[in-house]
Amino acid sequence: MNVTLNPEQRLYVIPCGDGYTCLGFDNARGHADQIAARLQRPDLAFAPGDHGSLEGYAKYQAAIAAWGRSPLTQQTYFDPGTDPKAARALENCRRDSRKVRLVLGDTATGRSWLDEHDVVGRIGRSTGTMKVPLLVEPGEDGGTAILTNCLLRLIAWDSGRDLYRHPAYRVPGLAIQRAPEQTDLPWQVLHDGTVVACFSEVGKAGAYLAFMCGETVEPRVFQ
Repeated sequence: MNVTLNPEQRLYVIPCGDGYTCLGFDNARGHADQIAARLQRPDLAFAPGDHGSLEGYAKYQAAIAAWGRSPLTQQTYFDPGTDPKAARALENCRRDSRKVRLVLGDTATGRSWLDEHDVVGRIGRSTGTMKVPLLVEPGEDGGTAILTNCLLRLIAWDSGRDLYRHPAYRVPGLAIQRAPEQTDLPWQVLHDGTVVACFSEVGKAGAYLAFMCGETVEPRVFQ
């Protein structure tokens, strides 16, 4: 495989079908080091000089292959840096087929990304070597991979109770105002003073604001 390096963006560039896919240098090291620790295989961990090198990518591939040959491949695999409390909460919800709401964002600052799609559903799990958690929306059989190391809150949909809350999480600073100019979407929602969404009705703006603050409001109310 003709993998190349993009040092400026800190990426491995990998041929994939008729195009390319990318893997971050830090991600490759994080996965290799995590697998090395879980398997008690220090030979799989990155050594000085492996980061950002083709040797490092080969080490990452070797770690993934070793994981696939181990009994641990039957377990759910979480991203490096995932809070163990978050992993336990996600796994409990997967086993219970519980409907939940995810709040994802920057765990360093506690700032939410204000995602409105792929954040409500049950927790599933992928197949293959790395069985990662998925967010499966109602009525669907499959779903999208969850960035488990970016989880700020995990909320039980039926009760609105936090099943997990990152210590750094902070409720987003949202406000509603009427647009100063005539428009078909006169109701604006601001995040820290910046317009992030516009709506035709104030009720939809209010539902969006509540949802983004963690309330279990059905997204179809405002989408």
